[in-house]
Amino acid sequence: MGNFQDAARYERYMGGWSRAAGAAFLDWLALPAGQSWLDVGCGGGAFGVQILQHAAPATLHGIDISAAQLAYARAQLPAHVVLQQGDAAALSFDADTFDAVVMPLVIVFVPDPARAVAEMARVCKPGGTVATYIWDLPQGFPYAPAFALLHEHGVLPQRDASDDITQLPRLHALWKQAGLTDIATRAFHVAYRFPDFAAYWQALADSASIGEAFAALPPETHQSVQQALRRSLPIAADGSITCHARAHAVKGQRV
Repeated sequence: MGNFQDAARYERYMGGWSRAAGAAFLDWLALPAGQSWLDVGCGGGAFGVQILQHAAPATLHGIDISAAQLAYARAQLPAHVVLQQGDAAALSFDADTFDAVVMPLVIVFVPDPARAVAEMARVCKPGGTVATYIWDLPQGFPYAPAFALLHEHGVLPQRDASDDITQLPRLHALWKQAGLTDIATRAFHVAYRFPDFAAYWQALADSASIGEAFAALPPETHQSVQQALRRSLPIAADGSITCHARAHAVKGQRV
């Protein structure tokens, strides 16, 4: 669903959506200013920017497995933010280090989610908050209608991965398994407006998998897919397109 090495391209594809969900997530957490934060799977730094703007942290650390994403993040975030390469399942921090440990839009891609959540809980201080949010896959994904149409036209293969980890009961169970308490879940509904169909099409093309599939299509097939997609979208009188998505979130307190 994205190219996690090319951060600039991923920003064009998902940046607006991620910020909309991130703002709702931070409002829901409602954590006080002056806390120490760890952003697990910080990617290109978009959510880190939101933490700085909305949560006024005392300190902010970010960790990601991708060196390319971290390089992009360093250009987006101020120098006092500490960024390092690492694995969510083996965090290189002492126990009881952070007041808030968050994982934005990443948990579905983690090979061992239970281990990652256990690590997040380990490095969180007693009384601190461990939380994540993720798109409700597949139906709640921002480009779900487009993906369904592209599957129908043979442009994309069907996903063979399980999306169970994105569901609220599964997230709640993971947090409980990690020994966290006061667990709460929430679904967020977000909207994003594209100025016109060209902007929507370009956003799709900035997804690595879709962009490559588009490039491989014969011209007549490319045109027919583009026309079918245009017909399927809610295009307003001014040409703009407002789309909707749904994210799921969970939070808990470290004992």
